[in-house]
Amino acid sequence: MSTFGSRTLPTKINLIRLRQELTSLRRIRRVLEEKRDVLILYIRQTSEEYKKAYEEAATKLMEAYKLYFAGLTNTGVKQVEASAEEVQQRLQVDMATRVLFAVKVPELTLVDATIPPPPSSAAKLSPSIIEARKKLLEALKYLLKVVEIEYSLRRLLAELSTTQRQINTLDYNIIPRTEEAIKYIKLVLDDRAREEVIRLKMIKRRLERRRASETKSTGGFA
Repeated sequence: MSTFGSRTLPTKINLIRLRQELTSLRRIRRVLEEKRDVLILYIRQTSEEYKKAYEEAATKLMEAYKLYFAGLTNTGVKQVEASAEEVQQRLQVDMATRVLFAVKVPELTLVDATIPPPPSSAAKLSPSIIEARKKLLEALKYLLKVVEIEYSLRRLLAELSTTQRQINTLDYNIIPRTEEAIKYIKLVLDDRAREEVIRLKMIKRRLERRRASETKSTGGFA
């Protein structure tokens, strides 16, 4: 018998209380198990979204670099660098928070108003450079999505790990100890009940012998 059970006062009140606690613990475990299953589903879906966003970002970047190097060949490095110096570095990203199954995850959005317009010397640039700029902006939006989803995955995985630890604690510690305590109290109470029955039988026999002795001493008359 574990020390947990032996430390519990073996009374009917404690037996009732522990049985109620065990029912609550099993209900909590079911809820945690449902939460774990939903988290796994979300993680699978989010992983698919991550894969798609990553592939889109990689494709857009590859297209942008191909166009850029083609335009660089036609325009010349000096003209491209001169045009680049005209562009103001003012891109901004808005960060909000949404709740995904009790888990806070970020939402990243590129502020369109902060996207700098093409430089005044854009007319001197190859059309490939202008097209490369558009592709880079598209790639940036997908890259923000990749960052957002990756962070969400980390949070979901952390929550899944915490939930699994809680389930394991219930399965291997709290629920078995509570069941053991119930078993211990029931065993003690059953032993006490048997002892009480034996004691009552002994008292009954003594009373019967006493009555028999008194009846014999009075000659069978009351």
